[in-house]
Amino acid sequence: MSKRPAVNLAELTAEAAAPMTEAVQRAPRPPMPAPVTAELAPARHVAEMKVKTENLQALAFKVPPAFRKRFRQRAADADLKLNELLFESLDAWEEKNGIKK
Repeated sequence: MSKRPAVNLAELTAEAAAPMTEAVQRAPRPPMPAPVTAELAPARHVAEMKVKTENLQALAFKVPPAFRKRFRQRAADADLKLNELLFESLDAWEEKNGIKK
């Protein structure tokens, strides 16, 4: 069995290589939207943006599939992260039960 000839990598550089004629060219990606800043964010999100994420710990528990789907949908509808919805939920429960933070 004979070995294949070595590939000259210099021929594969952008300066030397030409695109294959049968290759489909991709359309350029649209530009990414600018990140939301505190000045542009809706008022209800400003407080949430101040939540520090460096000291968060994992919290794992099991829930029924329907609850999981509902929780994730509510977070998505409100444009919240899952943990932000959890924080707001606990705050609302404490307020409802007269528990001070």
